[in-house]
Amino acid sequence: MTATRAPTAPTITEISSRYIDELAAADPVRAVRLGLDRDSTALTDYSPAGVERIAELYRRTAGDLRATEPVDEPERLGKLFLLDAIEGLLGIIEAGETERQVSVLSAPTSSVRVVFDLMPRETGDDLARLGLRLANVPAALAGYRQSLEAGLAVGHAAPRPSVLAVADQCATWAEGYFASFPSAVDGPAREAGAAYAALGSWLRTTYAPAASDELGCGEDRYRVWGRFMLGTDLDLDDTYAWGWDELARIEAEKAAVCEQIVPGSGYEEARDHLNADPDQLLHGADAYRDWLQEISDGATARLNGWQFDIPEPLLRCEIGIPPEGSAAAAYYTPPSEDLSQPGRTWFPTVGKTVFTKWDQVTIAYHEAVPGHHLQLGMTRLLPLTRAHKLGFHSAHGEGWALYAERLMDELGLFASPAERLGFLSSQAFRAVRVVIDIGLHTGRPLPDGRAWTPALASELLQRHGGYPKPFTDSEVLRYISWPAQATTYKLGERAWLAGREAAQRAGGADFDLKRWHAAALALGALGLRDLESELARC
Repeated sequence: MTATRAPTAPTITEISSRYIDELAAADPVRAVRLGLDRDSTALTDYSPAGVERIAELYRRTAGDLRATEPVDEPERLGKLFLLDAIEGLLGIIEAGETERQVSVLSAPTSSVRVVFDLMPRETGDDLARLGLRLANVPAALAGYRQSLEAGLAVGHAAPRPSVLAVADQCATWAEGYFASFPSAVDGPAREAGAAYAALGSWLRTTYAPAASDELGCGEDRYRVWGRFMLGTDLDLDDTYAWGWDELARIEAEKAAVCEQIVPGSGYEEARDHLNADPDQLLHGADAYRDWLQEISDGATARLNGWQFDIPEPLLRCEIGIPPEGSAAAAYYTPPSEDLSQPGRTWFPTVGKTVFTKWDQVTIAYHEAVPGHHLQLGMTRLLPLTRAHKLGFHSAHGEGWALYAERLMDELGLFASPAERLGFLSSQAFRAVRVVIDIGLHTGRPLPDGRAWTPALASELLQRHGGYPKPFTDSEVLRYISWPAQATTYKLGERAWLAGREAAQRAGGADFDLKRWHAAALALGALGLRDLESELARC
């Protein structure tokens, strides 16, 4: 008898590539965001059965990774990233969080809509694919509704303010966004809009009365979200105290800069002075977008060859204006796997027609270069495993983008006290988010003993970040519906800074910042449990 040879076990590289192929099939919406299978017309099945299919992919991939040892550095890093990411995602699903995922920014309603922003519309074939995908919107939203109904049946209800906000968002898109599609896809676009309208009506009339009156998720659920968002387990008391200390440090810096802008003034007076300065104002969305493009292009030209060697495909980050109804904060969509779809930064107008410049330069650095566009674009070009190359980790990515803002300050690239106040406002905004997010969700009080409320959180965001009330109200809704995500910016930045400091100590006089940045970005995305120690060795 001839013995049968056991098949060779897959390598981590093979597990990673197989995972991406299977993920693209199971979650086509996320595949679009990853720049995969641009010819697909499918949308994700958000029903309980569809979520379980994705969960089973996670479980099987995690088991394969645990049973396999890396053979080289890309595999070592790739295993760290993918296993951490999958464990975090499984934690979210198994805690029932997908059954109450109602959010203006992170729920299937917004994820499905963004797909259509990323689809080309130039040729007849493009329009044919667009129409076929639009025709799949009703089924995708119906599956999402099934998951929400399953959640209600077991007491997994979303907070009422989030539900009402998404109901409004659905109505806005139904009446505006889906009515603006080319005439060639008018029929499926109207059907997609009708599906959004119907879901919004159901959320308002049926779900909202059964929604939760609790705005916070509680400490146990918060730890699940923190593990997913941060890739580590937090000491919540220590982190909450650190957030208040960091906010106080930044406010002292802000006070000194305000004195330069309007001697004898406080922050609100300096902010109002800048908001009324004609030299700080842009009129119209087109002028706003064009100016942001100039800022992004200028930063790229200045930094290339000096602090970074930026590959040619990343020398331009396109600036776009998303449709009304989007969340108020700017966001980035990365390039496709093959870079044929460019990276884009999106700046919502939130109905405004006049825009200030002093507070937007730092956001352009955060979203484009040296922030998300440089980081995520570079990752696409690195010799990493496939899932790692396409991966994103919130604390790693948002931490880098906030570190990028700080780097521009360290390099002296904010051209005026006004622009530097914009940077410090952004820093204060991210710091106060740490304490708001932890406080709202876990019940920790303010230092003066007051309990957190949405109105108080919005007021503090206005006071420290300088943003108007409509924006800060939108931000509070975001925190309520997306626990721990708001902490990833400052806590991620803290890890990047600690890793850089450790590398500087180890390198001594030989430490080179440009070389360290290249080595640090070459690590790819990692959770905070692994990031700081890896950065220290760069």
